[in-house]
Amino acid sequence: MAAGTDAREGVRLVYRRFSAFHRFNHYLVMISFFGLVLTGIPLKFKDSLWAEFFMGLIGGVEGAGFIHRTMAVFNFAYFFLEMGYMAWYVAARKGPIFGPDSIVPGKKDWQDIKGMFRWFLGRGPKPRFNRFTYWEKFDFWALLAGTFLIGGTGLMMWFPEFTTSFLPGVSLNVALVLHSNEAFLATGVIFIFVHFFSAHGRPESFPADEVIFSGSLPLDHYIADRPAEYENRLRAGTLDQVVRPAPTGPMTRVNSWLMVIFSVVALFAATYTMLLVVWPLLF
Repeated sequence: MAAGTDAREGVRLVYRRFSAFHRFNHYLVMISFFGLVLTGIPLKFKDSLWAEFFMGLIGGVEGAGFIHRTMAVFNFAYFFLEMGYMAWYVAARKGPIFGPDSIVPGKKDWQDIKGMFRWFLGRGPKPRFNRFTYWEKFDFWALLAGTFLIGGTGLMMWFPEFTTSFLPGVSLNVALVLHSNEAFLATGVIFIFVHFFSAHGRPESFPADEVIFSGSLPLDHYIADRPAEYENRLRAGTLDQVVRPAPTGPMTRVNSWLMVIFSVVALFAATYTMLLVVWPLLF
């Protein structure tokens, strides 16, 4: 079999990485994150002219507040969907909690981090990754932890009467500081320092990694990107569980258009975030 094709039929093969459920959940993450950032961060810089201009475009404080709370509902939706999936995954024993295919960090991730720095400096080979890399695990758990903290403090401010029925009033001030600063940190991490760079900025993925939209990536890309997982599946005889003929039809064109839209929105969001970071330093 040539890399990426079935030798008998000449059919292009792909590695199916994400199910429809995970792709749908990622859409919820994207929509809610973009909506929360674009309506929440201007409040942090409310005295800036650009923040006032942008808030005016979305209906002022009232309009921004409505959109922000709507996006918060989407945020809680993907959080509880993912928590439910994880509970079902463990209860149904669909796979090990720990191990090479697990999203839970392990000893190999620390080895991969050190190996990656050696590779950056030309002092060693590139680490051979399993199903999830160390930066993907960081993304996943940081998102869940951030959602818990930002969502919790957001609920405190959304329902102040209920909050102050059992907490002192100063807790709302604490919630505001935590909510604002953690959201700004999450924005920088997602758009600048970790996710966009590691997922979409790599040479093999630039300008965007299509796998989260289509659910699949070419077999040769999979072999090069996840060699440890590929070899493990070859030995275990489970490669046929994830390798299948490439999909055809209208959905492939839909995914292509989604990639174009996503790239444009991502470029705007990244530029917007950079503005947020440098603005306080310049003005």
